[in-house]
Amino acid sequence: MKNQDLLGLSSDNILNAEFEKKYHDVIAHFFSRDPKYWPIFQDKTIQSITQFRKTTTNDNDQLQRYSNGPQLFERLMADTQIQQNINYPENDPNELLMLVSTLCKNWENPLAVENVIAMPSDPGVYGSILGLMGNPNMVYCEYSGVADALEKVTIKKVAKLVGYDPEVASGVFTQGGTMCNLYGYLFGLRKSMPNSKHLGMAADQDYRIINSQGGHYSNMTNLALLGVDVDNKTIRIKVSEDNTINLEHLERELRACFTVKCKVPTIMLTTGTTDTFGVDDVKGVCELRDRLCEEFEIPVKPHVHVDAAVGWPIIFFLEYDFSGNPLAINDVTLEGLRQNVEKFKHLKYADSITIDFHKWGYVPYTSSLVLVKNGNDFVALENDPENFTYFEHELEGQTHLQSTIECTRSGVGIFGAYSAMHYMGIEGYQTIIAHCLQNANYMRHQLLEMGNAKVIVPQNQGPSVGFKLYDPNLVKDPNVAFDIELTCATDKEAYDFMVHNTQWHRKLFLQRGREGLFTNWVDSIACSKYAKNNRYIYLPGEKAVFMNPNTERAHIDNFMKILTEMSQNMSSKKAAKI
Repeated sequence: MKNQDLLGLSSDNILNAEFEKKYHDVIAHFFSRDPKYWPIFQDKTIQSITQFRKTTTNDNDQLQRYSNGPQLFERLMADTQIQQNINYPENDPNELLMLVSTLCKNWENPLAVENVIAMPSDPGVYGSILGLMGNPNMVYCEYSGVADALEKVTIKKVAKLVGYDPEVASGVFTQGGTMCNLYGYLFGLRKSMPNSKHLGMAADQDYRIINSQGGHYSNMTNLALLGVDVDNKTIRIKVSEDNTINLEHLERELRACFTVKCKVPTIMLTTGTTDTFGVDDVKGVCELRDRLCEEFEIPVKPHVHVDAAVGWPIIFFLEYDFSGNPLAINDVTLEGLRQNVEKFKHLKYADSITIDFHKWGYVPYTSSLVLVKNGNDFVALENDPENFTYFEHELEGQTHLQSTIECTRSGVGIFGAYSAMHYMGIEGYQTIIAHCLQNANYMRHQLLEMGNAKVIVPQNQGPSVGFKLYDPNLVKDPNVAFDIELTCATDKEAYDFMVHNTQWHRKLFLQRGREGLFTNWVDSIACSKYAKNNRYIYLPGEKAVFMNPNTERAHIDNFMKILTEMSQNMSSKKAAKI
């Protein structure tokens, strides 16, 4: 979708009454903390916490708003020693514990759109509490009981949505997306370089790990954790204008590796980058890998892992009736979803996938699944049986005990994910996701109408809205200004221009503080054009991520009013130059 397709299309950005009715029904049943539907919220302590958090007040002001907040916080900071005597619950409601729970970062606040984080749903909380009560250790079926079966069926549900064969696929719930991506690297390393398990990374012939410059930072920190020589054994692939992996550059690098018989254990992709929702071409990469492996007679193909931690819920729309549009999603968002669905249909080509339920899946932290297309890949991760002498050997093959990184795996994320999917179903997820995307498109439309804002890759059509603001009296056309900034890696004047514009926007961002929406400043909202030796410069900017189910258009309208007024008040007296 081109920029101009989002301009002047107010009629396509409307809120259909039929959709709004379904949205408010989902909010009432699954995001309201209503004890009528979820009796766990009847507890008076929990009710007091949830009621306090129903606010649009800035997080920084909550301590003053809380009764005796500063005094209680002072007591908390002095509470550094365990008391000698027993404190019975009927005599001690523990005001300090209540204070901290109430004043945690409030993702229920409709103004909270800082990052790819959202409030957990009521069924997600409910399921997680049941998981806490059961207290299974998922690392071994004897320690988890029937919770082991719950993990298996939950994985099958997700595998079916992705397009994997649920009888062949497998996976594990683990402690976050970073750990899932670590598994992705390990699958490739252990399959391509089996000796590395015992002899380390230097034991095999030369190798290179490949990932995209646009990927999450864990794509690099994990390599350091694994002992990879990051500077010399990692190839970072350039990104295209939409922040997706550049296939031409990838092919050149793969060919270079295979020509000199350098192994490529893993290719790390992303479907839904954190800041701009870039979706890598998974099918294109897998076909490129297969073609080159056949050409160069590579016996073990690179393992393609996809970090879909942010974007994975698009799979709830893979079977959506776009022609009938039963949810009455507005036209702009429907078309954006249609485009994304075509991309996410290709997840099934990946060898493994990172899925974070605790992001856009509305489940409490942590609920992360590394989903594996072929469960036999776990065999490559197996450690020596003699290291597991106090486990029942007859159960070998029924558990991933010998293949997992952890010695302890919580079941809370599994219970939360199963419960959220069970109660909200595909339609409930579709409704909330579509609501978020409609908000994101509305924000893009309003920014473009401002006249001094550049929306970053609006065609990506995810929940993340990246933008740059310009002094309206200095910059007449933000698109022209942005195009100049893109040359800053090769042009000193363009670099100085970019720095000046960034400082102006940054000053406005800081002066605004937490008025309106709670957005984030990002040092890498866009990437310059590449200079010699693939040198580039990141362009800073601002972003809002619309994963919050409570955010509505009135909140966006108020934010835009503040932005417009501040831009005008801060604008320079110079005549327009660009």
